[in-house]
Amino acid sequence: MNDKNKLNKLAFWPAIVCLGIFIAFGIFKQEAMGNILNTILYGMADRVGWFFELIAILIIILTFVLALSKFGNIKIGGPDATPDFKTWNWITMSLCGGIGTGLLFWAMGEPIFHFMTPPVAAGVEAGSREAAIFAISQTMWQWSVPQYCMYTICAVAFALLTFNMKKPLAFGPVLTTSIGKKGKKFETLVHAIVIFSLCGAVACSMGVGLMQIGAGIESITGLPQSKIVWLVVAVIIVALFTASCVSGIGNGLKKLSSFTTLVFIAILVYVLILGPTTFCAKLGTESFAYLLDHPFEKTAILNSMAPGDNWYADWIIQYWASFVVYAPILGMFLSRLAKGRTVRQFILVNVLAPSMFCIVWIAVFGGLTVQLQTTGTFDIWNGVNTAGMQSTIFYILNTFPLGKVLIVLFVVSIFTSFSTMADPVAAALATISIHGLSVDDEAPNKIKIVMGVIMGVIAYLLVASGGVNSVKGMWNIVGLPISILLILVVVSVFRNAAKCEAKDDNIVMEDDPE
Repeated sequence: MNDKNKLNKLAFWPAIVCLGIFIAFGIFKQEAMGNILNTILYGMADRVGWFFELIAILIIILTFVLALSKFGNIKIGGPDATPDFKTWNWITMSLCGGIGTGLLFWAMGEPIFHFMTPPVAAGVEAGSREAAIFAISQTMWQWSVPQYCMYTICAVAFALLTFNMKKPLAFGPVLTTSIGKKGKKFETLVHAIVIFSLCGAVACSMGVGLMQIGAGIESITGLPQSKIVWLVVAVIIVALFTASCVSGIGNGLKKLSSFTTLVFIAILVYVLILGPTTFCAKLGTESFAYLLDHPFEKTAILNSMAPGDNWYADWIIQYWASFVVYAPILGMFLSRLAKGRTVRQFILVNVLAPSMFCIVWIAVFGGLTVQLQTTGTFDIWNGVNTAGMQSTIFYILNTFPLGKVLIVLFVVSIFTSFSTMADPVAAALATISIHGLSVDDEAPNKIKIVMGVIMGVIAYLLVASGGVNSVKGMWNIVGLPISILLILVVVSVFRNAAKCEAKDDNIVMEDDPE
């Protein structure tokens, strides 16, 4: 019997049941769930944090090895393939798909934390000039090259399999080429783990989005942050990204990503022009140069010989874990944008273009944060400690002319930015829930809607049960099993690249026209 286009019940239902149990536990035992996730945050970071850091280092190296080697000449889809998306749409979907709420939440609050409470490994005094350079450069790195390398190398793996080798858009072909044998049961298990893990992962991003939107609403209207506010916001976000998801990548997501990027640019230009431009330019330049001198040192910060320092667990470990979780499924989505590009073109543009935007964004907002704190214009550090990190950006924006208007625009961007990340993830999860879909097929809308609702419910429960630490703990839970899958995807991309490179009809020379 042909199972193509039918629900993969053995992958879908076990994952949904486990998620249902998790949701029920969160509803009836919110405090207990918060305590458990908080314990997991520090316990797992201490025991396996080094593993996440090692993976990040290797992925960065291997991504550029793939791009600069002979495999970079392989054209995705064959020599006659043409891109399905314009370069602008490609870059905006890649940028927004990777950002979610991260750049708007964590990256906005990070610089002041790293400036005032740097890790022992940094060897700098809190609040000093050196701490400022460390804070900005560290935040730049954490939100640029490492995450986009993870997403992009996975995207190339799926693109080669689907466009060049005509395989289904699923993890089965990846597992076959990486472990050397077919295993339908193993593939089903992997799909079930991915469905469970990614629903939890997207819920983490959505959770911090709920907190930040709640802070924005409080800043605009005076309505205090509460579980009721978060619930209403969650319903609106789920409705937005689900509507975008069911409309397909060529309609909803393309337009939403373009709009969100333009909003980002408008906010960035406004703040750069009216803010301390020279200060941000100076500190940003020094920080970027420092980053170029210490990229791998910034990738691997632990608390060796400093057991009392938990900075690494609070920041870098949970970041690498979150990027590991997203990488395979976002790679599956991004593979749909790779057609008609060479491997080298796709990697360099997909990594460097969004990374440079993130670096400039952090140079401006991070520099502004340090300037406000050190000049005494506004005590952001005190505000963060009293009202939470989600309020940081609104303290900053309120110092500008038309601050309320700027805050409204920023809150809108949080809604749309999260939607541009949740949309492709929900679509990809729906895809692996169905047997035999190709890269050009859309999964059934009802499955996309189910995925969206589940992610929204978990996000609300995470925030209601413990806020930021619950979110961080969830990353570590789902990150460990997905890290093994990520390793298999990387093995697959090199094996399949070798097969494609051996066929002359997959190769184009660098001077060939697009």
